[in-house]
Amino acid sequence: MDIHTLAPTPGKDYPQTWNEFLDWFATEEACLAYLERLRWSQGFVCPRCGCVGDAYRATRTRLMCPSCQHQSSVTAGTIFEKTRTPLRVWLAAAWYLTNQKQGVSALGLQRVLGL
Repeated sequence: MDIHTLAPTPGKDYPQTWNEFLDWFATEEACLAYLERLRWSQGFVCPRCGCVGDAYRATRTRLMCPSCQHQSSVTAGTIFEKTRTPLRVWLAAAWYLTNQKQGVSALGLQRVLGL
């Protein structure tokens, strides 16, 4: 198995099959890590003070700026902010929508995702 497929590069790699998608995004933590690499590819940038550096984890999902102590999450300011739907479901929906040649109905998407 190619190691390249196990660690996707945001913006470059794309799961070609459903099984590959499930391998890449098996857990909520994997989805958060992927979004972190997409959002802060050059390292964490504090939205309050603009400090670039190594943030430390206040909780599993919150990053804290070392200079101003501002807490931020990878989903803050995005379409995923304050959602109760797991990120894995959102990413699966996006993958499914972009892989259908003829489009997808809302009911079809609901049926596939089990919502």
